[in-house]
Amino acid sequence: MALRVGLVGIGRKGLTIDDETRWLLNYDELPCTHASAYVINAETQVVAVADPREEARQDYQKRYGEVATYADVAAMLREAQLDIVSIATHAHLHAELTVAAAQAGVKGILVEKAMATSLAECDAMIEACRSHGVKLLVNHPRRFHAVFQIAKEQIASGAIGEVKLAQCLGYGKLMHNGSHTFDVLRDFFGAAASVQGELVATDDANDPDGRGVVKMRNGVTAYVDFASVQPFSFTFSGTDGQIVIDQWEEGCELINYELQDQRPGRPWFSYSPKRAVRRRLHAPQRHLLPMQAAVAELVAAIQEDREPVSSGAEGRGAVELGLALHASAAQGGARVEIPFRDTSLRVVSR
Repeated sequence: MALRVGLVGIGRKGLTIDDETRWLLNYDELPCTHASAYVINAETQVVAVADPREEARQDYQKRYGEVATYADVAAMLREAQLDIVSIATHAHLHAELTVAAAQAGVKGILVEKAMATSLAECDAMIEACRSHGVKLLVNHPRRFHAVFQIAKEQIASGAIGEVKLAQCLGYGKLMHNGSHTFDVLRDFFGAAASVQGELVATDDANDPDGRGVVKMRNGVTAYVDFASVQPFSFTFSGTDGQIVIDQWEEGCELINYELQDQRPGRPWFSYSPKRAVRRRLHAPQRHLLPMQAAVAELVAAIQEDREPVSSGAEGRGAVELGLALHASAAQGGARVEIPFRDTSLRVVSR
């Protein structure tokens, strides 16, 4: 029997983002709405949707047919007998909705990134799910993107040697957009040790642009910039080469530098010319798209009674880096250690 799903928030990510004509190849792949991912999955069935906007509820039914619709999430949780709740609202609502869904007795929750607006909210979400036996997955799409999985495997195999530097660029809003990058860094390199950051004033006082340095515990130094209005890109530099991921180009580029002139007798201090050997690595022709892979992972975690990939703890880790960069900026760019201890600091991203 299919798992019964209730969608909360049927706006852009929940329902309509697939209508957009431009897309970022190495962010997500169409279709990438919550609604489409559950409809495609044979083990899930959307039985209810909740959104305060009548036009949004009607739009869902025009696209996918009749389901129970609710203006009030609490009513949906009481009445719809749900197994999974999928939350695609803005971040300031995530904690309250996640705790309510866990207390209602669902089996799994998928919540959009950024996971929450403070570490206290993240902790409340994690504890509610733990105490009620609920699987919690935070949707960071690059965790499930085939190109990023290829890049991660190449790095782990030593294809570019020991990674020393990660350069991560993206559009503004340090917490909302930066959370993608913070999660990639933790996924690829493990825990962070410290951060130093600065904020750049924008028209969004709650979630301004920003940039900074993240020191990883494994020795990698990461420069993150969400203030220079660059497209999303990632460059990972190691002792034997680089891996470059650009949002507009499918796949990733593996660059290795090979000695071009190895004549005997060259003094050790002389420059050794090298040439770049470039290889384009592509996702398999047939692969599970990121949003669909996230749903499949949550279903598998429920069935196998295990923590999902991109768990609540991982989502908290991404939020922690964003908050620590804000705290550093407030101290004039001072070094802030990770773990970050201030659980009350709050940054309200969308």
